[in-house]
Amino acid sequence: MENRTYSLEWQYEERLASEHLGAQKYSTAARAISELVANSLDAGANAVDVMIQENELGEPTSVVVSDNGSGMSPSELGSRFVVVGVTPNQRRDSSARLGRLGVGRLAVHRIGDLSEWSTVAVVNGRKLRSTFTLRTGKTGPLEVTEEQVESERPTGTRVEIFNLRDSGKDRLSKTRLSNELLGQYCSYLLAHPDKRIQVCGQVLDVAELVESRDHEMIPAAGRIPADASLQHLLLRKAIDQTRFPEQVLFSAKGRTVASVSSQQSLAPGYLGIVECEYLDSLLTSNRELLVEMDDSFVELRRLALEKIHAYQQLLRSRRRRSFIEVARKEDYYPFRNAPSDAIDGIEQAVYDVVLEKVHEAANLQNMTRKQQEVVFKLLKRSLDNENLLQVLGEIAHLSDDDIERFRRVLERTTLESIIKLSSEVTTRLAFLDVLHDLVYGDVASKLKERSQLHRIIDSHCWIFGSKFHLATSDKGFREVIRRHRLKAGLADVDDAAIDRVSGVDDIPDLFLAASREYPIDPRHHHVIVELKAPRVTLGTTELQQVRRYAETILESHEFDKTSVYWDVVLVSARAGKQIERDRRQVGKPHGCIFEWENMRVWALEWSEIITNARDEMRLVREHLARKSEELSVSEYLRENFPDILSVLDPTQKEQAAAK
Repeated sequence: MENRTYSLEWQYEERLASEHLGAQKYSTAARAISELVANSLDAGANAVDVMIQENELGEPTSVVVSDNGSGMSPSELGSRFVVVGVTPNQRRDSSARLGRLGVGRLAVHRIGDLSEWSTVAVVNGRKLRSTFTLRTGKTGPLEVTEEQVESERPTGTRVEIFNLRDSGKDRLSKTRLSNELLGQYCSYLLAHPDKRIQVCGQVLDVAELVESRDHEMIPAAGRIPADASLQHLLLRKAIDQTRFPEQVLFSAKGRTVASVSSQQSLAPGYLGIVECEYLDSLLTSNRELLVEMDDSFVELRRLALEKIHAYQQLLRSRRRRSFIEVARKEDYYPFRNAPSDAIDGIEQAVYDVVLEKVHEAANLQNMTRKQQEVVFKLLKRSLDNENLLQVLGEIAHLSDDDIERFRRVLERTTLESIIKLSSEVTTRLAFLDVLHDLVYGDVASKLKERSQLHRIIDSHCWIFGSKFHLATSDKGFREVIRRHRLKAGLADVDDAAIDRVSGVDDIPDLFLAASREYPIDPRHHHVIVELKAPRVTLGTTELQQVRRYAETILESHEFDKTSVYWDVVLVSARAGKQIERDRRQVGKPHGCIFEWENMRVWALEWSEIITNARDEMRLVREHLARKSEELSVSEYLRENFPDILSVLDPTQKEQAAAK
């Protein structure tokens, strides 16, 4: 067989353009639409509008991309539009172009099967409009209709795509499309404030989101072939994770090439943008999907993240100083006055750290004064309620390291318990002042026992002793017997046995109970309280009532008198002369009228109860203060969070200097 030489011409399947370079090239319809937007911007458009048309059921039926660019002339349609892989148009600055491969228009095939095009351009001083249709899978030449239009008609291109591919959970939406375009064109819009991209009537105004902007350079060295620019943007609110899943963007000519995450936490409102001419080559060679495997990009990413982490430290220090200085001057800052003792000093130090950590997560400075006031008060309450770590973990989103540092100091010193108890003591002292005004002030003569005073005391039974809790309120002895036996560990009794108890129908105001944890009799301590309105002066009639309560307990076998000690207390604002001698018996505590084995009956004035409770609260406060002085919590926090606690007011500076 003789050797021969022959030639073969390249042939291309029709589906190369519509499927391989169109439908299969883009991962989502939103990404394909961003390619059409790039074409519009490359055509000199200052405004690009994207609309999603919907039917009556709210389902998208078509997508419209329109611009005010230069449009396409008939000659450009013939020499460029129908040429797959056409080189950039030299009539425009190719270095500023977003498109590189000459196939962006084929993105319509990823969005839908049918697209209708209308483009108006200036040709020899006339306005010509060209219209045509692209259909996925259709072979044959492009059929174009050309007509002259009025001179007032603006230039530009309009594309409407039908038979949308994505549906169900993947269907196009305004939010999804806005997020895609904002992520893709963030740096481009910042660099070109005269350009506008609009989605469903809403402008993607990136500049409006930016609070401040800093620049620095990453010089070319080693594997990095060209200088890179790093922009540190601080947005007015926390980053929308749906728009920017990552907070560091790498951009080429304003188009996002890649986005990366940082292993270290970044400020919620921070966005870093890296721009480099080298990245442009990744787009030109269609290697952006393989960017993570590129050695130069890996090195650029490493250096960029190093600079970003250093900037975060500077940012945190600057924000802390500014925020804490302002916060301490607000009327709703809970520590406006200088600390009165060690407890207040420690509480303020912890509060400031918590407040700053929440500010890092939520940017409190961008809230209204009313919103800030709510946050400040809620944080103070969380500190008082011993759920500080929960707040730090769930609201402030502290790192595991920060959480552990707080946990160590709290567990080492029981600081949370000290703060909570101190706050509770303060609240109780304030209540005692209010109670004194109620029973001895101007309203005392009108204060009702059952509907008013009784309800107030219900939630403050600690005034009869901190160890007691409320067992029953305004319940008859039938219920008192059952609750008493349950708490004493005795079996329940039937109704018939209870019916035989003398005085079972009497209704004492309060039944209080307390139990020791160790089994030494009397292990349980129960109290029956009878309240009288302040205007009622205690006399023999009132004393007979509580004497009857005492006899009901003493004479009934349903009450335990062995492991339970009983107090029966009668209370009003004043005691009359009839019983005053009985209240001052020799050998008995003041106010004790009767005393038997395992029981005492008391007639007390509110002033005596309030004084005893106030003395107890003050003793607790003094103990907490002494305990706090033994701790080095403020120093510990200052060592671990110096940027926050270094901002001291003059009073604190003097105290710190004295130490």
